[in-house]
Amino acid sequence: MGCATLLLTAFDAGQHAAFFLGRVRSVNSGNRYKFLADAPVQAQLARISRDKATFQEESEKLATAFNEAHGGSAAVGAFLIFSLSCSSGQLFALLKFEDEKVLSYDYDVSRGRSGKPKPTFGEIERTFVQNRNALQKAALIKLRKDGNEICVVDRQNPQRPAAYFEQFLLVRRQRTEEELTKTIINVTRNIAQKHKDVLPPDTMKNLAQRLYDASQSGGSVDGESAENWLKSIFGPLPDDSPVVKDFKAGLKREGMAGESFVLQKNAIQAPRNRRVETASGIKLTFPVGLTSSVVSVNRDKGEIIIKDTITLDDFELNTSGRTRS
Repeated sequence: MGCATLLLTAFDAGQHAAFFLGRVRSVNSGNRYKFLADAPVQAQLARISRDKATFQEESEKLATAFNEAHGGSAAVGAFLIFSLSCSSGQLFALLKFEDEKVLSYDYDVSRGRSGKPKPTFGEIERTFVQNRNALQKAALIKLRKDGNEICVVDRQNPQRPAAYFEQFLLVRRQRTEEELTKTIINVTRNIAQKHKDVLPPDTMKNLAQRLYDASQSGGSVDGESAENWLKSIFGPLPDDSPVVKDFKAGLKREGMAGESFVLQKNAIQAPRNRRVETASGIKLTFPVGLTSSVVSVNRDKGEIIIKDTITLDDFELNTSGRTRS
């Protein structure tokens, strides 16, 4: 698809249905969005849902609007609109494929001097290929009375899909990147507490610091490999680890499985206090800003040195419980 739009007639995928369904399934999770008020795409799909006879007319309007939205800057390819029926209702898939130039080959025995087959080649420019990157952009849309479900995938910009694609759909993200950052940290912290007996002790000793530092890194989370975030906190984990399994389940419960986003530094407040606990039950809490000349903690030596004016040196009395005999 270049600057001009070539509109084609509607078709039934027929014997190629499995191929296209495979491409739809490959984007079955992604960034969640919601339509803005009076979004034309929502109204057009609703008309198709009410009357299948309008599919050709409305799909042409959608294709034209998509082509106009990117101003001719998008790569050459094809924009396809599918109306799908499934057990949970009707689903629409809007898929933008990028053309990939492909060489087809065959062989011709009669042309080989030695009698061995000689390869012959042909060039194909308009293609649908299984390469996941060829499916450049996609939106899966389910129209529901209790709220529409929209899932958007942009292979080139997974964390922040192209602005023109969002403007074409007239949607906005359900959660901000700040909210997503805060949620993934909370899920990770809960999973760590559940599996603290099997996670590396050194990691658990300063988990909060690790989570905070990760949130300040300016890095990103890829929804298709969110476990990489987990491994950046805890170190290597096998893919079949119960920690990874529970982490993915936690993201699903939070409704953010498959979400890609950039970690936001302002999502988490900087820690005010530092806590240190020892094997003998000593618990120490002190402001983060204190210099090492006041409080020095050496974990390797198991040594805590405090140089400061002492303002309290007393016992703690328990007056609320029973008197011990």
